[in-house]
Amino acid sequence: MAPRIPTPSEKLRAFLGTAPGRQVLGSVIGYFDATLVGTEHLPERGGALLVGNHALFALDSAVLGALLVREVGRHPRFLADRMLWAIPGFRQVIAAIGALPGEPESAEELLRRGELVVVYPGGVDDSLKLSGDRYRLKWKARAGFARVALRAKVPILPVVGLGIDEMYDVVGHEHVLGRRLFGGARYDLPIAFGAAGTLLPRRVPQRYLILPPIDTTGDPESKADVERVRRATHDALEAELRRERERKG
Repeated sequence: MAPRIPTPSEKLRAFLGTAPGRQVLGSVIGYFDATLVGTEHLPERGGALLVGNHALFALDSAVLGALLVREVGRHPRFLADRMLWAIPGFRQVIAAIGALPGEPESAEELLRRGELVVVYPGGVDDSLKLSGDRYRLKWKARAGFARVALRAKVPILPVVGLGIDEMYDVVGHEHVLGRRLFGGARYDLPIAFGAAGTLLPRRVPQRYLILPPIDTTGDPESKADVERVRRATHDALEAELRRERERKG
């Protein structure tokens, strides 16, 4: 039996196709002067798994989603940390945009249905990193995304987000509220400063690079095949992020 998957709001999707909806997309994109490069690698139809680096408060997801809708006319589905559904009021927002907890069965089903699915293997570790770790992947040995793509028989498209780690200066973490809300030190909330020292993100130009697809032929039960796909995806992203770190000094 296929898993029960949250359905995005059809009213929201319809709205984004109207003139006011396009204006909203343009405002999100325009605030960060965001651009999307490499759209030729995206399939016009059919499933694909987009795998990327992540930024604070998942604002990069909103910008990338807006770009994909406006530039290629495809509405991506985002996999998110299941603890986000515990935040009062927030669950309605993420349900409306069609985000779903990062569970492999749901991701595979969406990909087989021909949808674009976006995943950040670093999750909160990547999103809540300090500014000293800008543009460094925090994936550890996570390989679930590779197994999902192998099982669904869809390509992986690495997506590099540049500029996204400069919206805030993250100088430390508090050690009380996040643990009480979510039950562990992994969720220690960031001490972050954006525009004029507030929580408003800085208007930093953002650039999203869709890289050539990763070969996902192989056996999802083979550790060697899963590791090959994981490593190829990681290394493709890391090569671009390393160039960005060197450019920033």
